[in-house]
Amino acid sequence: MMAASPLSRSIQQLELEIGGALFVRGTRKVALTPLGIALVPHAEKTIADMDALRREMNKRLQGFAEYYVGIRSVPSELITGLIGVVKRVDPSASVRLESLDSFAQMDRLINGKLTFGLVNRRVDDRRLDYWEVLRETPALALPNRPEYAELEEVRPENLRGLRLLLQPGTAPFGSEFDPYRETVTELVPVETEIIGGLSAMIAAGDSCCFTMASPKSPWYKYLAGDDVIIRPLADSPKSSTYLVWRSDRDTENDLGPTISAARDYFDQPVEN
Repeated sequence: MMAASPLSRSIQQLELEIGGALFVRGTRKVALTPLGIALVPHAEKTIADMDALRREMNKRLQGFAEYYVGIRSVPSELITGLIGVVKRVDPSASVRLESLDSFAQMDRLINGKLTFGLVNRRVDDRRLDYWEVLRETPALALPNRPEYAELEEVRPENLRGLRLLLQPGTAPFGSEFDPYRETVTELVPVETEIIGGLSAMIAAGDSCCFTMASPKSPWYKYLAGDDVIIRPLADSPKSSTYLVWRSDRDTENDLGPTISAARDYFDQPVEN
């Protein structure tokens, strides 16, 4: 990121060349002037053109296109399916995966650092387009105790007396899950890199955490065990994963054919 002083000097130089102010500079916030607003689409096009030029030059130098795909915790069949789509459209393509949360993926897509992303939320940004590719049933990982083992599904009242561990990756669980959060005795943010650490905390008997109900889910595989049981949430909406890309790249000479092939392949979301 450019430091404040060089950035300010660059803006001032651009304003001199254009012949007018681009920003209304107040004491509390900075806003675009009408001239600045008029400049935005031209600046976006220039950035997109430079991004396209970089990709084309890299392809000519290397002899193949590189696809950078952001991923989160999704079943492997989703990732292999997407790679298969890319390879069918462009057999010589190189596909590189980057593990990132949804917001980081969208930032890198907009900045031209990713080709596609697999995200669990959508934002209202005209620069991005989405296609639903996965629906999963939310669940809770619970201590393997008789009162939980006999449950077929979990309701908020079943969590009384438990702590809710909020582990990385719980982003798809939004406000509709507030009744569960409001019932537990404590919300405990957890970040552990110890393999088995989270399941050990649940197995101790006083904690639970959100996960997915399908055994194909990476979160299910990570948490399930002899001392941890997983039960679906009662009457809960499905959690969606979307394939996302930058909308200006959906052209015949760029990602258009791959996007079309992906829409055909995922004509219905994978149900887990």
